[in-house]
Amino acid sequence: MRLREELGRIGLRIVFYPQFKFKFAYHNFDPKRKEPYFLVGNHASLNDPLYVGMNLKHYPYPVAANLLYTQPLMRFALTKIVTSIPKRKGQSDIQTIRSILKAFKEDKRGIMIFPEGNSSFFGEETKTDYQSTAKLVKKVGNDLIYARISGGYLASPRWGKFRKKGHYQIDYELLMPKEQIETSSVEEIENVLSHAIKFNDYDWNREQKIIYRSKEKAVGLENYLYYCPICHGTQTIDTYKNDIYCHTCGKISTINDYEFLEGLPFDNLVEWDHLQQKALPNILKEPVYSSGELFEVNFKKNKRISLGLSKVELVHKTLHIKTKHVEFSFPIKDIEGLVLTQKQYISFDVSDKTYLLKLKDCKLFLDAITYLKGE
Repeated sequence: MRLREELGRIGLRIVFYPQFKFKFAYHNFDPKRKEPYFLVGNHASLNDPLYVGMNLKHYPYPVAANLLYTQPLMRFALTKIVTSIPKRKGQSDIQTIRSILKAFKEDKRGIMIFPEGNSSFFGEETKTDYQSTAKLVKKVGNDLIYARISGGYLASPRWGKFRKKGHYQIDYELLMPKEQIETSSVEEIENVLSHAIKFNDYDWNREQKIIYRSKEKAVGLENYLYYCPICHGTQTIDTYKNDIYCHTCGKISTINDYEFLEGLPFDNLVEWDHLQQKALPNILKEPVYSSGELFEVNFKKNKRISLGLSKVELVHKTLHIKTKHVEFSFPIKDIEGLVLTQKQYISFDVSDKTYLLKLKDCKLFLDAITYLKGE
């Protein structure tokens, strides 16, 4: 192992061990294993690849979103400290597949993939198509290892602040040996993946009853919740400390010690999200407005170029973005590769250009555009 890799692992432990209460378990899998393997995991929080890889002696190369390389610190970490494989979220990439095969055949190293692409919004798996991952597993033909993350979303929800010493558990297991992969069809591998990666941190903590401590548990939810389940208002949600408010109804809920909601007919954010998505047809009968900052992405130079603060409007199946100097009108049908990345950035492609939009109501616009595209 290269010295910089070992120093990187030690550095990750120094940074993250004081923040979370990690629990690692290994089932028919050796964390010091040298032989390459294909590792998949459920995507519970934004930094899962770091946590999953930091205890593995010969870490599998992570497949990372290429937008991360436009941030200088992340680019340094992903190119100078570890070896990683860039991929455009939401899109297939022949070059990515070639790099993955090279890692196995030439570098004799495994890879790490989170098939959902997006880390969980509200504590359950993100619906996705596992066929492309299954095809890759079949083509590579090495052992398939699964890292099951439990409590990761509750410890560090992507929309909010991490819980100090939050319980974060990872169970590594041999999901399919290479002999089984060799005799399995792509459809059978796809079925194994889809069943394995299902998770729900709320259901998990109903049994575990682990306390997560924070004085600001609700802060950040106002960017992801856009529908009030009491008055059915849109874009009326606000937060303060552990409490959730509606501009019309006042205080409507509190997040308790176990991360469950109190004061509503349901006790978790998964059900709240299902409700707000069902309300989209009515919400989109009127224009939707927000504000943020628009960036154009230059992947050749790995730079994000700010185009300025922007006013954003979604009306008549068109996304209008206006800054001080430029104005765009993007028909929804022309928007491709739509992804909510990091906490509040919506990335998308139009023609041959990639844009980033840091948006206050990011989840509303993600859901609305996805709905209007019929996806």
